[in-house]
Amino acid sequence: MQTPLRAVIFLFTIAISGVATADLPRVTGLALDDNRLSWDAQEGATGYNIHLDYAYYDTVRGDTQYLVTEPGNYHVISFNDEGEFGVTRNPDEIGQPYIFVEYAGSDGDDSVSLDGRYNVLIVTKTCTDVGPGESCIARCPYSYETEFGGTRSIDYLSGGACSTSDIVEADAAVSPETYRCTVPTFSGEVTAQAICVPYR
Repeated sequence: MQTPLRAVIFLFTIAISGVATADLPRVTGLALDDNRLSWDAQEGATGYNIHLDYAYYDTVRGDTQYLVTEPGNYHVISFNDEGEFGVTRNPDEIGQPYIFVEYAGSDGDDSVSLDGRYNVLIVTKTCTDVGPGESCIARCPYSYETEFGGTRSIDYLSGGACSTSDIVEADAAVSPETYRCTVPTFSGEVTAQAICVPYR
């Protein structure tokens, strides 16, 4: 009689421990006004991950807006400190798995420069008036036009560099597509560079 009881207790324990945590609500109210991305605060969220062209780009805590500087499709995913994330897909919306807004860029935006002369692409991003804990991010594009008129696709990001206009050291962090420079105190100008290696 003890064996079936132990089996029931064991299965009950597995059932309790294997319950999946509930997703946070999907971010609503996503809007773009000029270059200011904003969204509604989500109950239970402690921060939001910004995705650019469906890849992670940056994180926001304690705010529901973000200044975008690069053209592309932006969407936002909420998270909390328990490791739960907001839903990004709505099964009722066939063909519309993500809610996103598109930023086409600004005619006066010259903060990003590309240099493809050395068989790699060097992306330089210059950010001004960077506050404490904020980042300047250089991102590898999927492809770029060469000076000879051809198009090359990027294979991977191999590294990068950070510099500041003040006596402030920037913390560097790398992801598969971005090189991020984060300052602990205000800096008038932060420059991030990403070294992007094209397919051979």
